[in-house]
Amino acid sequence: MARPGRRLLASTNAAATLALLGALFILVNFIASRRYARADLSRVKLTALSDQTVQALQALEEPVRVIVFYQPAHRLYGLVKDLLDEYQRVAPKLQVEFVDPERDIAKARQLAKDFAIESLNVVVFQSGDRRKPLSDTELADYDYGAMQLGGEPRVAAFKGEDAFTSALITVTRQASLLVWFTTGHGEKALDAQEPEGLSSLNEMLQQQGISTEAVTMAERPAIPPEVKLIVIVGPARRFLDHELDLLQAYLQADGRLLALLDPLEETGLDGLLDRWGVALGRDIVVDPSRQLPFVSAANLLVTDYTQHPIVDKMQTLVTLFPMARSVRPAQPAPEGLSVTPLAVTSPAGWGETRTEIDAFKFDEGEDVKGPVPIAVAAERQAGRLVVIGDSDFAMNAQLGNAGNRDLVRGALYWLIEQEQLIGIGPKPIESIRLNLTAPQLNRVFWFSFLAMPGVVGLVGVGMWLARRQ
Repeated sequence: MARPGRRLLASTNAAATLALLGALFILVNFIASRRYARADLSRVKLTALSDQTVQALQALEEPVRVIVFYQPAHRLYGLVKDLLDEYQRVAPKLQVEFVDPERDIAKARQLAKDFAIESLNVVVFQSGDRRKPLSDTELADYDYGAMQLGGEPRVAAFKGEDAFTSALITVTRQASLLVWFTTGHGEKALDAQEPEGLSSLNEMLQQQGISTEAVTMAERPAIPPEVKLIVIVGPARRFLDHELDLLQAYLQADGRLLALLDPLEETGLDGLLDRWGVALGRDIVVDPSRQLPFVSAANLLVTDYTQHPIVDKMQTLVTLFPMARSVRPAQPAPEGLSVTPLAVTSPAGWGETRTEIDAFKFDEGEDVKGPVPIAVAAERQAGRLVVIGDSDFAMNAQLGNAGNRDLVRGALYWLIEQEQLIGIGPKPIESIRLNLTAPQLNRVFWFSFLAMPGVVGLVGVGMWLARRQ
């Protein structure tokens, strides 16, 4: 009679133990879903957020909606999802919704109509009535080499964080930023698609929600306060006195100016820049120690940068200037100004003042001794100014080279006080290949298909014999 009682008690204890273990399992998972830690162990930190992104996310005051129109099988789906998970971990106000445009056709059509989306593979950021769609090509750089052999394009670099943070700031910005590009002096054209045009730069600004306008300042009586930045790119003629007065009054009223000024050109801007602590050199900067092979030393490679928010993230990058002039802090510096060189040549470089010759040679006492600065940033109270001694590096044919885009972006973001966007660049997708020789492959084969199964079999036979004994 006692045996059934003990069996019932044992069964009851087992059931209670299983119930407690189940409750403990549920409790642990409940706590883990709300309090957990994530770590990105990839070498390039694909999903690890930069300080700039964390700052932008923590500054969110209103909910931001993110609609992801991607199929799970798409090559970017996993990267997008992992990155947005990190965004949500920092900012719970970020509301992310994934829509499969092929499985949930009705909802996809409704949202596509609401957001005016005409194609798949789009991520949309929305805050209030402000929206920013991001296309497939804005999120990744592709390597199309495999397509020649019938393969699929490969993701070479993931630009998700840069695009997402820029979109986040764009849709939460209270007012649109207006940037003027000057015309009338032979400047590079803002909308030109040709190699010497600025359409790539213009597209980059518009992707950040920045409005651009090409303006002839000689026709304007004043610069309106809604103009947040004036950009001068490669003028070949002198500015009129009226235009110089407008620029001076604009800067004195805490305006912002970016001037990309080529060597050998008289622009009339020297006096204005000198009052802001910037001296333009009448020279061509050369650096034989950083010279590209088979080209003139006037094609300048710069790898040395100072400590400034514009170039802090560029210490491992090279910037290519097809031909540059020196741009130095004026001596003595005007009172109340902070003037900082941004990019300089090596000590072996110099500013060649005999610009009519082809064979460059340093002349002590005549030429500017290296290291020679070719870019300067000046600041007085809220007014900011950046001058770079070349404009060709920002044109369509050159903007994508090395660190050229980074320098332009850094200068623009610093001038409009969007420093949190500086330094968020694409993250390369690395493909790791293991190349084995024929003998190595043979050893792997015999080890996998003979040695390992044989060892397991011998262990099994040994255990069987031991149990029989």
